[in-house]
Amino acid sequence: MSGAAERTRGEPRTASILRQMRVALGISQLELALRLGMSQRHIGFVELGRARPSLSLILSWTRETGGTIDERNAALVSAGYSPALLESAPAECRQSAEIRTLREMLVAHEPYPGIIFDADWTVRAMSEGGQWLCSVGMPGLLEHDGVPSSEIDMITAVTHPAGLLSKVVNAAETGRALLRQLRLEQLTRPSLKARVDRFEESLTARYGAAGKCARAPGDTHLKVILDTEYGQMTFLLVQTVFGLPQNVTQKSLRSELWFPFDDATRVIMTTRRRLGLAAGNQSTKQVMR
Repeated sequence: MSGAAERTRGEPRTASILRQMRVALGISQLELALRLGMSQRHIGFVELGRARPSLSLILSWTRETGGTIDERNAALVSAGYSPALLESAPAECRQSAEIRTLREMLVAHEPYPGIIFDADWTVRAMSEGGQWLCSVGMPGLLEHDGVPSSEIDMITAVTHPAGLLSKVVNAAETGRALLRQLRLEQLTRPSLKARVDRFEESLTARYGAAGKCARAPGDTHLKVILDTEYGQMTFLLVQTVFGLPQNVTQKSLRSELWFPFDDATRVIMTTRRRLGLAAGNQSTKQVMR
């Protein structure tokens, strides 16, 4: 086997991705070198996998060749760097194509609860089913703070005495499962620490320092049982991240979809939608019973 063939067979994925960007634009190595202000020889070495591109070179290369965010992040990840996604301001985030797509997903998930939240655990969008469940599961918190359902601090929502855990039957293990997840996220997002500390203090005060955790580290699903005025409701919660694997960062928006775990919960949620049930409506409560 020739040396050229060996280099082709063994060249890093990064080199292949970068070369494809240049070829797709239809420019030569020399033209790209002039645009980037470096030698053609270095461009050639990068495309052969003989030189490792720097972070700044990958970003510049992508910009000059018109590469997509997906291609850029694929090149970054394969070269050993973290994906580079700009963190949008909340107002911009809500108007982005990503949040519009996620809102459509929430609509498709009706009549069941679903939320979209960010890395700070602030709700950015919520389904109608989710808003209804908030009014049933933590009416004391919403009445006390007057917080719109689209701006709920999810950590506060479980820390507050009148928050969601006040209605959860398996509150101790649910709270500890959430605490474990938050402590792991805190390792790379220290800004969460103060709120997570308060949450842990509230759990200890309510349920003691030790106890069973409902899931293993890294799991993002959870079974939650709610004791409501409409009856006991059991849900399976599943968290997911939207986007291609190379685009996912800690700043990526996440979804949490609640699926009915039994027929009784399914009936309550579907009846709520059909009758336009609102919390506090005595007549519809009687119909469901």
